[in-house]
Amino acid sequence: MAVLLVAGLDPGGGAGLKADIETVSALGEHPLPVLTAVTYQNPSEVRGYHTLPPEVVREGIRAVKESFEIKAVKIGMVGNSEITKVVKEETSGFVRVFDPVLSSSTGRKLIDNVEALKTLIPGSIVTPNVPEAEALTGLKIRSVNDMKEAANRIAEELGAEAVVVKGGHLNLTDVLYWNGEFYEFPGEKVEGFTHGTGCAFSSALATFLAKGFELPKAVESAKRFVEGAIRFSKEEAKAVNPLWELERDAYRWRAREELERALRELVTLGEIINPYVPEVGTNFALATPFGEVFAVKGRIVRYGKTVKPVGPVELDASDHLRRALLKMREFYPEIRAVLNLRYSEELVEKAKRLGLVVSFYDRREEPEEVKRAEKGTMEWGIETAVKRAGKRPDVVYHLGDWGKEPMILIFGRDAREVVERVKTLFSSSPQ
Repeated sequence: MAVLLVAGLDPGGGAGLKADIETVSALGEHPLPVLTAVTYQNPSEVRGYHTLPPEVVREGIRAVKESFEIKAVKIGMVGNSEITKVVKEETSGFVRVFDPVLSSSTGRKLIDNVEALKTLIPGSIVTPNVPEAEALTGLKIRSVNDMKEAANRIAEELGAEAVVVKGGHLNLTDVLYWNGEFYEFPGEKVEGFTHGTGCAFSSALATFLAKGFELPKAVESAKRFVEGAIRFSKEEAKAVNPLWELERDAYRWRAREELERALRELVTLGEIINPYVPEVGTNFALATPFGEVFAVKGRIVRYGKTVKPVGPVELDASDHLRRALLKMREFYPEIRAVLNLRYSEELVEKAKRLGLVVSFYDRREEPEEVKRAEKGTMEWGIETAVKRAGKRPDVVYHLGDWGKEPMILIFGRDAREVVERVKTLFSSSPQ
């Protein structure tokens, strides 16, 4: 299905047409991008923009209308009143999602005439954020009830088919007004970059409508999509990541394959490793770039004279190693894998002789407030070991405590490196 996208270009790649194209593509439909304006911006500021000639926009829309069956239209930045008129005329009769872009987050105006922009509202599903809803209605919005009043005014006085007032600037709750009814969509606080959220939301909404979703379901789906795009946003882009689901699934597949290969190789060392499997079992964990962690369900146990994984490689199969690995990645993001073994002074000394960076933590030194906190020991221990080493540790051990078995953790940049380190440790003879 085709979704027409009418918007401006963000050369920083975080918002505008680029975000629109990625969103529609990630959701499995075909984007038809028509450019209205080129902005001069980065994630910190919009310095200005240049609009295309109205006839260029008109001919672009007409060209795709003649060749594609357009199921929905998303309209973002239009730039001026002339282009607004063209877009209104050329998208009449389509399911139309209108994101009323009035200004940048830093206050730079992105339209020359707000009254002209309002002519796109009749018949559209309008998706203003709180500042935009205030500008369109003159209301001061401080609560969900205020959001409802604004949505009602935009629909009843300005002629919108439906209105979604987004609460990201206020309370994380979005309010939909449609067919005389209000719907609320509570959100959750998500850590990550938010540049491009409006573009991703409106494009996702248009795409779900193109798929035939009823409007409330489409709004809910678009909201959850954007929460994921924020949660899995990327540092280098400083913006939401509309491709997050595709990338997450690809990373999951690769991580599972990588860990399964490494696990098969580890099992070939079973007779050597067997005596070093702790009573609680061994596990092998690998993190994806999105911070999800795969491990062996049921752990790796002694099996006669060798070792055997009890279950398959699965997501979140080891809470302890997951927390240890994620904590280490806070300091050294390049570290992606970890394996635990029974503590052995001989192995620790071998690691040191091989030039590996070895550090430790003493559970007897654990602060009382950490002991009382649920699941805080592992994080405290890794942080303590990192600070003690003063550089990236390859091996971290502890000598246990009351009811706690002494343990060694072997870290690596990938699963293969961990296996190679295990091989080296067990093949190395004392000096």
